[in-house]
Amino acid sequence: MTKVTPDFCYRLNGRGGAARIDIDDLTPKTPGSLWIHIDYKDEENQELIKKMKLDKSITENLLDPDTSPRYYSHKNGLLVVMRGVNTQKNAEIDDMIALHMWIEERRILTLSHRYTPSVKKVRSLLKKGHGPLTPVDCFLALAGQMTENISGAIAKIDDEVDEIEEAVIEQDSYNNKELRQMVSQLRHKIVGLRRYIVPQRDVVKVMKNVSHPLLLPEHLVQLREIYLDLTKAVEDLNYARDHSNVTQEELDSKTSINISQTMYIMSIVMVIFTPLTFITGLLGANIGGIPFADHPGGFWIISAFLVIVAGLQLTLLKKMKWF
Repeated sequence: MTKVTPDFCYRLNGRGGAARIDIDDLTPKTPGSLWIHIDYKDEENQELIKKMKLDKSITENLLDPDTSPRYYSHKNGLLVVMRGVNTQKNAEIDDMIALHMWIEERRILTLSHRYTPSVKKVRSLLKKGHGPLTPVDCFLALAGQMTENISGAIAKIDDEVDEIEEAVIEQDSYNNKELRQMVSQLRHKIVGLRRYIVPQRDVVKVMKNVSHPLLLPEHLVQLREIYLDLTKAVEDLNYARDHSNVTQEELDSKTSINISQTMYIMSIVMVIFTPLTFITGLLGANIGGIPFADHPGGFWIISAFLVIVAGLQLTLLKKMKWF
């Protein structure tokens, strides 16, 4: 069962650490650089966001159920929506969790309904004193961690594609439903990942080229690195997609060849037995004048005759190179 994201608030000390603050104690005048993380589907938290007196468009976007990756530059800050892979045990690799972020000079507000691995990682770094120094650094740390998790997920997909390809090469039976299901599930995973990773790459591409007071030159450098990592992730995902398509074609080709071989053998059998069936059917007619009908060795004579006919057919088919 998917865990719901925990609510918390930290005051960044500017040295990589942070102090925990009770969210209920927050006021518009709370000093220091803050990182506030909440569940946006909780009604109390929705009221909290409205009390922050953000621009109406920002509030609407933060609470928007549409979680496609996007970016919006505002005079008071930056609004970013990104997706990260779900790294929980038994979770689907293409189950990507949305993270809404509003970044200001002295505050970053992150919202997610479900447990987010990247949030847990950055939070852990703060506890160890190796975390982000400012709200913008916090955003970059979250974006970098999500990108790292995405790259790890795609690496697993690449390994899975290789394993399935080897299985397809080694398998002899075309009636392998399990293998077909594995290929189908893999292709659905790739489609599910591309649905969000490609627009997420485009979001970072736009951000690394914008001019905003919050984004200093060193921040733009980090955004470029994240963009390059996401670009590589998309390229690897495209390769995995093409690789899986080739694997599917190989499986289809093997299936087609096996079916053709089976039909070919059945055709040869039909060619051989059709004349024999005709002869036995003719001799089995219940009318007078049937050869050897009253002969004591008639059965064996007819059987020998049928064997000779079958032998002549096989010889003829072999000369015709049918097999």
